[in-house]
Amino acid sequence: MIKAVIFDLDGVVINAGIFHNIAERKLLSDIGIQMTFEEIRRYAGMAPEVWFKEVLEKNNKHADPIELTKKKYEMVYDMLKDNISVIPGALELIESLKKNKIKVAIASGSSKKYIDFILSRLNLDFDVVMSSEEVSKGKPNPELFLTISKRLKIKPENCSVIEDAYFGVIAAKRAGMKCIGFVNKNSGNQDLSEADLIIDDLNELTLDKIQSL
Repeated sequence: MIKAVIFDLDGVVINAGIFHNIAERKLLSDIGIQMTFEEIRRYAGMAPEVWFKEVLEKNNKHADPIELTKKKYEMVYDMLKDNISVIPGALELIESLKKNKIKVAIASGSSKKYIDFILSRLNLDFDVVMSSEEVSKGKPNPELFLTISKRLKIKPENCSVIEDAYFGVIAAKRAGMKCIGFVNKNSGNQDLSEADLIIDDLNELTLDKIQSL
C-alpha cells in the first residue's frame, strides 16, 4: 500500500531544466569547457556542485564548484522569475493525492533556496521538502529518499517516487521504493528502464495506477 508519493521538482513538477542547462553551459564555456546540452543532461538529478566538480576534474580545469553553483542559481532565478512552466497534470495529481490522504514530498538535487523559491511562487505545500544539500550524498545515492521516508514516518516500501532522470530512478530503487519514470522530452535521453512504471503524461497517472505497482 502506497502511503506517500515523492516528487522530483525539475522535470516532474516544473519544466525548468533548460534554464539550468543554459546557465551551466555558459559558466562552463567561460572557463574553457565546451559541453552540449545532451552531455549536460546526463548529469540530471545530481547536486550541481558535485557534477561541476566532476566535470572540472575530467577537463583539468580549476574553479570553485560551490561558486559556480551560486552563479548558476543567480542566472536561473533571473530567467525563471516570471517564467515558471508547470508540467501538465502535476498540480492536479498533487491535489488528488492530498485529498486521498496520501503524503506528498519533494526530493530535489537543487538547492533548498531554489526549491523554496519555486514552491512559494506556485503556492504549493508538501509534507516534506528536501534538497540534496541536506544529506551527505545526493542521487544516485538513496540517502535523500531514505531520509524523507524517516521524516514522513512511512516505510520505504510504502513510498512511490516520480522521477524524470536516470540518477533519480536508481536512487529510488536503491532506497527500496517503487518508482514511476516520467518521460520528459526536455530532460534529454534518460534511461528510465529500472522504473516500475514508465509514463509520458502525468494526466494518465491515477491513484489506482500508483497503488497497483
